[in-house]
Amino acid sequence: MTIEQDMDKLLAYAKDKEAVSAQIIPADEIAHDERTLYKCRYGCPAYGRYLTCPPYTPSPAEFAVALRKYKWALMIEANPEDMDSLVVALEHEAMRLGHYLALGLKAGPCLLCPECVPPGEPCREPQKARPSMEALGILVFDTLNNIGIEQKLSTGTEKFTVRCLVLVE
Repeated sequence: MTIEQDMDKLLAYAKDKEAVSAQIIPADEIAHDERTLYKCRYGCPAYGRYLTCPPYTPSPAEFAVALRKYKWALMIEANPEDMDSLVVALEHEAMRLGHYLALGLKAGPCLLCPECVPPGEPCREPQKARPSMEALGILVFDTLNNIGIEQKLSTGTEKFTVRCLVLVE
């Protein structure tokens, strides 16, 4: 089976799992910039509070090295309440198809537990927790623009969806 066939299977699987939308993209369309760390550190209330956020995640510079090794990604749009289970299910499906280094990335801070464990303690949900794209240096809006999807910031009054990625080698 080819990578293209596998990606088509992942796309169909995402739709079966109730993704709002999903799109296969070349990994080189993913915009990346180390400056996202500063947006996390200065301005995000999640900084230092979750193991899936800085300073506990790999730095954007470290992640850039890994990102270059991925060839494809599935850009997923999901309802916030479905994001955690959807990303993990898609990552596992990619692994089942033979892509053992598939990696799911979420939007924003982890919300699996009401409060994250104190620093130095292990995650309560390591099989479900995934890092945020922003923490690793991914410019989500620029990536969406690269693939022809216009994205606007939420005003907080309308129903919103979130974007996540599953990287496949």
